[in-house]
Amino acid sequence: MSVSVVVPVHAGGADWLPRILARLAEVPGLEVICAGDAPPPEGSGARFVRVDASSRGARLRAGIDAASHPTLLLHHPRSLVPAEGLRWLASRAGRAGWGGFTHAFDWDHPLLRFTSWYSNRVRASRRGIVYLDHCVFFEKALLTRPIPPVEIFEDTELSLILRESGLPALAPFAVETSAVRFRANGPWRQALLNQRLKLSYLLGASHRRMNARYERGLGLNS
Repeated sequence: MSVSVVVPVHAGGADWLPRILARLAEVPGLEVICAGDAPPPEGSGARFVRVDASSRGARLRAGIDAASHPTLLLHHPRSLVPAEGLRWLASRAGRAGWGGFTHAFDWDHPLLRFTSWYSNRVRASRRGIVYLDHCVFFEKALLTRPIPPVEIFEDTELSLILRESGLPALAPFAVETSAVRFRANGPWRQALLNQRLKLSYLLGASHRRMNARYERGLGLNS
């Protein structure tokens, strides 16, 4: 028994893909599926599932549907899981429950250190919401309904489904996540935008409009 790894890929934000695929290749037996509109490099060993929709939720759904194994890892397109974390997950295939890896940015900044602390210790451990940049793992049987094909907060929607089975486990292996949005927009400005978007989500705003604000000037996910 092994793990199916789904990487949602978009041509505008696939700069980390070669590094991700090289890391995944360090752990034998993983099934790697790239779902989206950016094919993986030839010889990478990854399967490609073309998804023309702009929604990352739709890309994740397509990758999950194509997966052969009951244990899945939804891999953020700009994060790196350490090889020992991948081996840890593979050793628990079939009994992994659900959760994510410990979050850390690739930029050492006080605000980003706090953001990671909050994401690990409060949002994930206490509220049961695991963002995709933690790289979310779960047993497919726990996904009792499909991820909505939304353009943003698809990871929150996924967590709400998986949380019905209990709170997530946070694996003690730190993923390295790109701080590209914080670098491009400035850490405080990006943090404020993130909070505004969360409030908009709670108020039921259009996911397309929220994502347009989030992606403005970057185009990483759509």
